[in-house]
Amino acid sequence: MISSFYVERDSFLHSLDPRVKLVASFLGIVAMILFNSPYALLPLFLFILLSLRFLGKIGFREQWQVLKPLVPLMIITMIVWPFILKPPLFGLFFGFGYALRLGALGLITFSLLLTTKQRDLILGFIKLKMPYEIGLTLTIALRYIPTLYTLTMTIMDAQKSRGLELERGNFFTRVRKTIPVLIPLIISSIKTAHELSIALESRAFGTKKKRTFLHDIKMELRDYISLTVILGLFIAAAVLRYKYGVGYVRI
Repeated sequence: MISSFYVERDSFLHSLDPRVKLVASFLGIVAMILFNSPYALLPLFLFILLSLRFLGKIGFREQWQVLKPLVPLMIITMIVWPFILKPPLFGLFFGFGYALRLGALGLITFSLLLTTKQRDLILGFIKLKMPYEIGLTLTIALRYIPTLYTLTMTIMDAQKSRGLELERGNFFTRVRKTIPVLIPLIISSIKTAHELSIALESRAFGTKKKRTFLHDIKMELRDYISLTVILGLFIAAAVLRYKYGVGYVRI
């Protein structure tokens, strides 16, 4: 079973060409890496949230559902940095920025999955001159994110119904209790990958280098305008970062 994060909506982001969304996701990830100050990362994080809400019609509750697995990592990031940088208050400030960056990177990746069908993602990669095999591999890898999350939740619910208390105990006790979850998860992942390989082989995957497609994608005026706006915003962010030093704190 391979799950999908795709949410059917009649929105501006859903109607965009997948190539535009792939380029926007890549430039968005690069832009988040350019900055490390919360003063810049917080507005960018809020910009992504609001863009998904109003341009993609993805509600804040739906965004929270895909962002929730990253929250523990974000909290750990904030806790760790005060021990690395002194004074601790500055470390906490810096850690907050890195936590925002982590959350923003997750939202950018998930936004691609929430607003784009798998077939369109593959076509987008191919239209960007990427070999079909690599495009399919990347798409399947992105699809494995919701699959593993669904498997994890299912296994955790099954173990809780058997009396496993995952939320109780100190940190090391909770880590030890994850073993009954990790082992079935690894086995299920291997089984899913094996079933996927059988499905590909049964469809004679790789026998012909040239492929045909039932559906096709075509850039329209709104796609070119959107791409121009995205490139303009990225160039502005790069100028602010490298020419004026905005949003970057030297350690």
